[in-house]
Amino acid sequence: MDLPPAPHAKSYRITTRANDLYERHLYLDAATEYSKAIEESTHASRDYLAMLYANRSASLLHCYHYPSAKEDATRSIQLAPMWSKGYFRYAEASAKMGDYEEATRFYKQALEKDNALMGFTIFQIMPGKDICIERHLRNPIQTFIFEFAQQMRNIIYVIVDNDTKQCVVCWDIDGILKILQEHSWTLVACIVTHSHFDHAGGSPPAPYVLPIKISGVSRLLKKVPHIKAYVHAGDIDQLLEQNPSLLPNRIAPTCTAVTETLAIGRTVLRFLHTPGHTPGSQSIIINDCRLLAGDTLLCGLCGRTDLPGGNRKVMEHTLRTVLGSLDDRVVVYPGHNYGMEWSTIGIEREKGCLGEDLVGFGVHS
Repeated sequence: MDLPPAPHAKSYRITTRANDLYERHLYLDAATEYSKAIEESTHASRDYLAMLYANRSASLLHCYHYPSAKEDATRSIQLAPMWSKGYFRYAEASAKMGDYEEATRFYKQALEKDNALMGFTIFQIMPGKDICIERHLRNPIQTFIFEFAQQMRNIIYVIVDNDTKQCVVCWDIDGILKILQEHSWTLVACIVTHSHFDHAGGSPPAPYVLPIKISGVSRLLKKVPHIKAYVHAGDIDQLLEQNPSLLPNRIAPTCTAVTETLAIGRTVLRFLHTPGHTPGSQSIIINDCRLLAGDTLLCGLCGRTDLPGGNRKVMEHTLRTVLGSLDDRVVVYPGHNYGMEWSTIGIEREKGCLGEDLVGFGVHS
């Protein structure tokens, strides 16, 4: 949402003074000035008043006045229900008051509304919840695969440009395509964050002793013949080895001069080479503000480096330099749901998972 105009010069001056006090960390004084601005803006637009209440909420949070901050956040939501800031402030206040379930719900709403304002949707598909649900009495192997998918807790992402309805998206391929059809989304590409079978399909290699074949990229490209799979060159050989029927001409190597980005409508996806978990692990940053991290960063820990192709030193460079250089406000979407469905670069930095303050590699490194 663009910043709404002030109703008159006096309100503008008070609001500017309040913003300045907030930036100087004089939060109680800022809250007082925002109160004055609200009194002077009775005839202002709903969007302007929503901004003032959200800003006062932020000031009150820093003053430990959590119930009052929550009340202001509620007013902001009522005045501008399509704006994300009120939901974000409400979530912050709820978290400070110990209501983490409510905080999580409102953080998620804030993210969804923010994404919508930027013109895209990030849709999470989870085995056991959205796909891999049906039981196949005549095909016990498929049932076993679905049960294993639920144990792995992978998250499959669909990135949708809201204007064109084009999307980029492999356990239950039929289930995924059914979801896309239900939303009237047109699949235009497939992105592989790394070659491991639980993300790309195929026959599981050692140390997994499973006489099965996972439905993944190969099956998806057969069912949707006009698209390509975007894979970093470092993982293409492994992907082809696990999926012998996959034709090399259906793969588009990423992070080259012509495949640094992929545009779907107004939504721009940029590929980042983030090796360590595998040689060709990649993350995708959407409109420079949302990061699909694959198994490189998993909300509180990084991906394993003890599997074939993993490299601890390379992972350290990725976490310190590549992801560690991103803005703290970038939202992180992990490749597995190990208790959290999203985080931020700032939160991961505070946990010691990124940047110069990197202190560890998690429990499976």
